[in-house]
Amino acid sequence: MATLPARRIPLGRAYAATQVNATVFRVGALASFGGRQYATYYDPDGAIVVGARDWASEGWDLTTLPVRGKVRDAHNGVVLGVSPDGFLHLAYDHHGDPLHYRVSGRPGDIHTFGSERPMTGRREESVTYPQFVNAPDGTLYFFYRDGRSGDGSLCLNRYDPARRVWQVVRHPLVDGLGRCNPYWWRPACGPAGDLHLAWCWRDTPDASTNHDLCYARSTDGGLTWRRSDGRPQPLPITPDNAEVIDPLPTGANLINQCSSAVDARGRPHLAHYHNDDAGVPQYTHLWHDGARWRRHAVGRRATPFSLAGGGSLRIPIGRPEIAALDDGTVFLVTRDEEAGGGARLYRAGSPYDRWEALDLDTGDLGNWEPTYDLARLRQTGILSLFLLPVRQGDHETVTDLPPQTAAVLEVSLR
Repeated sequence: MATLPARRIPLGRAYAATQVNATVFRVGALASFGGRQYATYYDPDGAIVVGARDWASEGWDLTTLPVRGKVRDAHNGVVLGVSPDGFLHLAYDHHGDPLHYRVSGRPGDIHTFGSERPMTGRREESVTYPQFVNAPDGTLYFFYRDGRSGDGSLCLNRYDPARRVWQVVRHPLVDGLGRCNPYWWRPACGPAGDLHLAWCWRDTPDASTNHDLCYARSTDGGLTWRRSDGRPQPLPITPDNAEVIDPLPTGANLINQCSSAVDARGRPHLAHYHNDDAGVPQYTHLWHDGARWRRHAVGRRATPFSLAGGGSLRIPIGRPEIAALDDGTVFLVTRDEEAGGGARLYRAGSPYDRWEALDLDTGDLGNWEPTYDLARLRQTGILSLFLLPVRQGDHETVTDLPPQTAAVLEVSLR
């Protein structure tokens, strides 16, 4: 098994007794703008830390905000985004809570975050899973859930740098109609800025009721959407009109909230896991070749487990991240107890039916899940991962793991 060389850049001590600092849906834990990288996480006392460094430097400028998150619940992560005018945006501490949002007073200045403020003032009373996503031209989007597990909707906002305000794009974009809720994969943007969105439905708070992987794309900033065959997608998207690209049933161990990427040819790639024919969860790569969707298993796991119950779960494998390079090479970023519990990459080129495993020298990371700096990869080919060993108990229980050292791990993928 090959081990890739990597550079580890320590950040500071961080809370580690739940997954709150290390979930795959923490988009972004890291973000870059103008040759500088920004990071955010909760310290051992649950206070929000924001850091900044030049790409060439290993020294961080850190600030601690006068606000604490409910870190015993792994849903309540803190995320950061950078708008094209250089301002820094924070959202934090959400599990069905009113929106907690702040913005820096000056571009790129981590020491100037103001007080909490509304974003649009609409549908901000019951927020979960906030995510900041940049298009290649810097356009900043904000995705979040309004509602609760089994009964919620996906909402989409876009930042207007000319007026320094957020605008509603679609409230809701994807609507569970009171029967279910969408759990979306990390949204991805193509080379031309088109938005790609995948999600599954969940019928109740029980994770075993995840089912049916769906997809839509937009070429106009989220105003209108189309299916993978180019036909118009009615809005809002609902369980009754969505395109199902993989009709997985409930009880298939389909994990919610994984990741997507778009290659240089504009083709979407999805990463997740669900059961194989023997009932063993396997990492899966699902991609559209321009004519149809194709699915391949990634690696070969031997140990079964079951997704069941509500709240955060202690799962032996991490939800995967995915990255696509300009030459068409695709990487999955994973963590699996079977493989020693450290970070592992899988690499393949088109047609993505043969995957090579590549380990990173991280040691056992417990229940860590990967997140990476999307802009840094796009601009430099460097995979910049937020790294923190954590432990998570089932159904939101807290472990006794003491604080650990958060770090950025950098690996060249080119």
